[in-house]
Amino acid sequence: MMDAHLQKSIEQYRRIIDHAKQLDLLVSKGDPAQLQAYTTKFQELQAEAGLHDRELFEAMTPDAAHWQAHPLFQERLQLLKEIVEMNNLLLPRIHGIMSVTAAELAQIKDGLVVVAGYFPAAPRSRGSVRGVG
Repeated sequence: MMDAHLQKSIEQYRRIIDHAKQLDLLVSKGDPAQLQAYTTKFQELQAEAGLHDRELFEAMTPDAAHWQAHPLFQERLQLLKEIVEMNNLLLPRIHGIMSVTAAELAQIKDGLVVVAGYFPAAPRSRGSVRGVG
């Protein structure tokens, strides 16, 4: 029974890793809709793995030392380490992209303010709107 739980956990983390590998390509494309779909799917995969891990740890608790030495548990642990390494490599790039995007948005905003200064507001009529009479 525990072997099946561990195998399922391994499969879930492999799917997370496979999905995470797509991020590099999506970031280079810069398509917001694809990035949103990617993020939604990533969150679903993580939530599913998290739920299963709770069940796995509850089942492991009575004999945790034995299961931590199990080859499937070690494989699962290796996948988790790979995910952490991927995060450590990707997060600085994502923060860099976000900083560049924020700077570009600030420049666009500043440019719009400057351009607005070249077009004076329409003169307001001081007379009655209805006219005389």
